[in-house]
Amino acid sequence: MRSSPYQFVFSYTNSRGEINQPLHPFYLNNRLKTIRKRHSNLAKPHPHALRHTVATILSEAGMSIDDISKALTHSDPRTTKLYVDAPNIVKLSTYTTFDEYLNQQQRN
Repeated sequence: MRSSPYQFVFSYTNSRGEINQPLHPFYLNNRLKTIRKRHSNLAKPHPHALRHTVATILSEAGMSIDDISKALTHSDPRTTKLYVDAPNIVKLSTYTTFDEYLNQQQRN
């Protein structure tokens, strides 16, 4: 997917090839259900947890809480700080390992 300075945090390319389309909850839930069917050994993912993961990764990458808050459309940066400081957060190295695994599976 090509990104731009106006990229949504969660988006997809629709069937007409239009990029950066807002991700609707039903679409995300359907994709997560597909993942659960293929990988029954994984814990049940919760869509909202993705926002916490993105906030954490952006923070680890050096983005300010205010900028993360704007990206997640939080009205109060204190909410964003709770996301970043949440227990059991996914570390960037875990995300990187997961991303590498997904890329390897796509090549196979």
